[in-house]
Amino acid sequence: MSGVLVKYVVMAAVRDRLVLSLLLLLVLGSSLSLFLGSSAVIEKSQFAAVFTAGGLRIASVLGLILFVVFFVRRSFESKDVEFLLSRPVGRLQLLISYSVAFAFLGAVMGLAELLCVYSVAPQMFGQGHILWGVSIIAENIIMVITALFFSMYLSSAATSAMAVMGFYVLARMMGQLLGISDSNMVDDYGPVAMILQLVSVITPRLDLLGQTSWLVYGVSGDYGVGYAVLQGTVFCALVFMGALFDFIRRQF
Repeated sequence: MSGVLVKYVVMAAVRDRLVLSLLLLLVLGSSLSLFLGSSAVIEKSQFAAVFTAGGLRIASVLGLILFVVFFVRRSFESKDVEFLLSRPVGRLQLLISYSVAFAFLGAVMGLAELLCVYSVAPQMFGQGHILWGVSIIAENIIMVITALFFSMYLSSAATSAMAVMGFYVLARMMGQLLGISDSNMVDDYGPVAMILQLVSVITPRLDLLGQTSWLVYGVSGDYGVGYAVLQGTVFCALVFMGALFDFIRRQF
């Protein structure tokens, strides 16, 4: 890993006003949640916390995805990658540095989301908030690494962004899809159900992360967070190797 490259990516995020824009979006989302929560008849704090957590989670992921995809594609189109590789920087070192920088940005945004959720209902803060914040950081890191893979493999920024967003929707809906597959309304041994079970093994279970029920009811029971984080770690390693394989094969 190169500290200079990590700093270069982070400074690019600052210059693109990514951090400022997302932080402003988090503040606006928190303010809107407080306004809507004040109109609730009962459980005003619970409503504000849940609304803030759900809305900011999606907004933060989308912002990170768009930044990673367009930054990587712009780096190729403006020949920044070729310039960096002309220096004493290897391809593996460059890709690791990019991954670390994007993961750092994801962790910063996760901490900012946790701070916003705490600010709307500080009296509710507990272990559930800590678990929620850690799982959101894990989700952000998984998604930025996935966005790095798609932006390296696909030549179009728009196509890459749509592919990553589609993957995010699939990962968030995996629990519902498995529930339908395991119900008595479908054939458990049909080809579609078998394919879905196989996809669920590979695709990170993001539906197990960032559960808003933790913010209201606290932490109790096994919610599969450890399994989801382990699965996400393995998936990040796989997509990183895929991105590295494609990057090494490129001719500049």
